[in-house]
Amino acid sequence: MISAIMSAKITLKNSYILVEPQSIDYWELIEALGRLFKMPEYLEMNTIWDFPDDRINATYEQLYKIRDFIADYFPKGSKQDNKTAIVVKTGLQGSMADSYTKIVEDLPFEASVFPDLKSAEEWIVQN
Repeated sequence: MISAIMSAKITLKNSYILVEPQSIDYWELIEALGRLFKMPEYLEMNTIWDFPDDRINATYEQLYKIRDFIADYFPKGSKQDNKTAIVVKTGLQGSMADSYTKIVEDLPFEASVFPDLKSAEEWIVQN
């Protein structure tokens, strides 16, 4: 049985784009990234991914696939100064997110992990 892909809520805020996945699923993340790439604001704004308190339906290997999907979007030599904040609710989510930030270190944005939305927002608005 094939399950339907859930769709993340994407909200354009004053100083960032908020992405709120309904689950932590590889295919939902790819779908949300595809929608972000179509937003003209995406290359100019920071993003916050606020994950739900849910089980993870993505593998460590899929983190590399997500990285490659993002890398294909950015032109070679891009020098973007954007930030991506990842808000997690559990220790396992934090471990996966920490691994992801290391995997994407060579991409043209800075990624960091936070335990709550408030601290992610504070980091995002810092210069």
